[in-house]
Amino acid sequence: MTLNRIGNFDIYNKINQLIDAIERQPTDELKTETIKDLYEYINTHVHLPNPIVEQMSNTFQVLVMDDEGYITYIDNQFCEKIGYQKEELLQHHYRILHAGVHQPHFYQEMWDTIRLGKTWTGDICTQAKSGEIFWFRTTIIPIADDLGNYTSYLVFRTDISDVKYVDKHLIESLEGDYRKLFSQLMNLTFRVQQHKETGKYRFRLFEGKLAQKIKVTTEQLKYKYIEDVFFSNDTTKITTHFEQAFTGSEVIFKHRIEQLTLYTMLSPVFENDEVIEVVGSSVDISSLERAEAKVEQLAYYDTLTKLPNRAKLRDDLKVAVQHGEERPFAVLYCDIDRLKYINDTLGEAIGDQVIEIISKRIQSVIGEKGSVYRYGGDEFCLILELSVQGVKQVSEQMLTQIKQPISIQGHEFFVTSSIGISYYGVDAWNEKELINHASIAVHYCKLNGRNSRLFYTIKMDEMYQEVILLESDIRKALKYDEFSLHYQPKLNVITGEVTGLEALIRWTHPKKGPISPATFIPIAEETGVITQIGEWVIREACQQHYTWVNQGFDPIRIAVNVSAIELQRPDFVNQVMEIIQETKMDPKYLEIEITENSVMENTEDCIETMNTLRGMGITFSIDDFGTGYSSFGYLKKFPINYLKIDQSFIRSSLTEQSSAEIVKAMIQLAHTFGLKVVAEGVEEKEILHLLQENQCDYYQGYYFSKPVPACELESVIFGKMA
Repeated sequence: MTLNRIGNFDIYNKINQLIDAIERQPTDELKTETIKDLYEYINTHVHLPNPIVEQMSNTFQVLVMDDEGYITYIDNQFCEKIGYQKEELLQHHYRILHAGVHQPHFYQEMWDTIRLGKTWTGDICTQAKSGEIFWFRTTIIPIADDLGNYTSYLVFRTDISDVKYVDKHLIESLEGDYRKLFSQLMNLTFRVQQHKETGKYRFRLFEGKLAQKIKVTTEQLKYKYIEDVFFSNDTTKITTHFEQAFTGSEVIFKHRIEQLTLYTMLSPVFENDEVIEVVGSSVDISSLERAEAKVEQLAYYDTLTKLPNRAKLRDDLKVAVQHGEERPFAVLYCDIDRLKYINDTLGEAIGDQVIEIISKRIQSVIGEKGSVYRYGGDEFCLILELSVQGVKQVSEQMLTQIKQPISIQGHEFFVTSSIGISYYGVDAWNEKELINHASIAVHYCKLNGRNSRLFYTIKMDEMYQEVILLESDIRKALKYDEFSLHYQPKLNVITGEVTGLEALIRWTHPKKGPISPATFIPIAEETGVITQIGEWVIREACQQHYTWVNQGFDPIRIAVNVSAIELQRPDFVNQVMEIIQETKMDPKYLEIEITENSVMENTEDCIETMNTLRGMGITFSIDDFGTGYSSFGYLKKFPINYLKIDQSFIRSSLTEQSSAEIVKAMIQLAHTFGLKVVAEGVEEKEILHLLQENQCDYYQGYYFSKPVPACELESVIFGKMA
């Protein structure tokens, strides 16, 4: 039946007044009476078809919904019938009552009818809160406002489930199957509706094995607000996602619930171009998250030290460069000196433990001042957001901390480091330059003695290029016999007798001329060629000694310098034995000079090697004493015969009283430990007198003779000795 809106305005006005009166009644009893008045008025003034009149003459329930389908009024009788509290239905879309039986076009036809001002009548299947199915014969009457617009719809419902008995049980059976189906799905499936006035979201459905996994069921969640139950750990963010879905957008997001990580997809459900609810599906991606975390750990973190690696450094450097103007920073390139030789002599397992220890020492110094990265085998990089002065202080602390003694499986040794530094905005402006310049600085640092730190300078570039070229030239020098030995006499301080010689390597480059050992020896050590050079020096010195003896000269002790790298090689003893056998030199005339720092790097193994060689008759001396960080108390453990005082103390002993006192103390303490003392760098007669007064044993230096080739030595020294 169609009601003429204009011709029946008074009737509509009266109906609206009665609906308003229903809302204003303070008790359910009064509301029921008002509903009856409404029914009587409609039955009297609106001539409805007989089926509708018959429907209304029975017990019926009443609800009112607005133009969008949200329930604005519902009576107690209807609520009791379907098992809801009023607050669970008011301001929610009528879809909350759908049993999923009717197709979308069913409701679309209903809306098309009532929005034209026509009364709609039909049978609607409704689902109670318990899941039970009811059939209601339904009449919907459009109600117009003062302007004649349809803003409310009056709904009368009469239970006809007894008539629809077969349909009711069929639908309930299907509903049960539907629930069983969803409960067996691996994912979580849910439906959410929004309260029109409060804007809060609550569940209508919550099913799937994932729901069982988190021990939540539909019955526990149904019609409870999501922020109170499901996403309580991240309420604000989750609510935003649902807001987007209810505006018509499909939303995908990741979140956590308890110990699980879920990947959730929200899809809006439209009716009459309005979003009436949102359906969602969640997948448990916890195992995937763990796998991704593992992949990230492997991709961005070092497995040994657990520090971020080179890839992570590059990413973080990009970010640091972007903010470099506001937050200046430095890149430190820290290279552990000679770790390769610890691996070669003690094995990689010990080397790995050393790396772990060093990484912890660096981290203990850095703390919150910056980030530490494992850049490579024996290399660490750091990003420090500190001033230049702050970087200087921290890098000095790192050097001190790293060189503390290390004890592993009965081996005690010292490890030093070289640190190159480049500062953003001063030395470099991008990631590549920062790393490259810090690398150049650390390389330059190694060539100048190690165990120190240097800031990058432009001059290092030129020197670095020369170093690269020299690396290949050194190998050619060995191949084409460009090296030679010069010998410097060692004399008795009291008698002036020549008691020994020190063999010193010299290199005359075919194009560049003479190149200082201070230049090429550090490069040789870095490239590993030092072992071949060292073997050549020992063999050449032994061969020369045998030649002199065959020429009729008296045997004289010859000292050769051996680097820490050579001394720590496991085959060093066998190499020396083979050379002695080949050259037929008496081993008691061979002396091996080692620096104090070299023996301190790997004490136990050095002692074992030295004892084996000393058992053959070879003697040992500690060279450049006073420049390292050892002590007499520690050195007494080593099987050494001579101690050579570094020339820096000798040369300044006449001008600096402190140096003179140091020299005196060294001589006295060395004698206490039964060692003979050799003073290096004696160039003046007055220094010789000082050594004589303090009972120094031997000296060498330009005062008597500079290092000279073997041919000159024979006439100058052996001639005098003859």
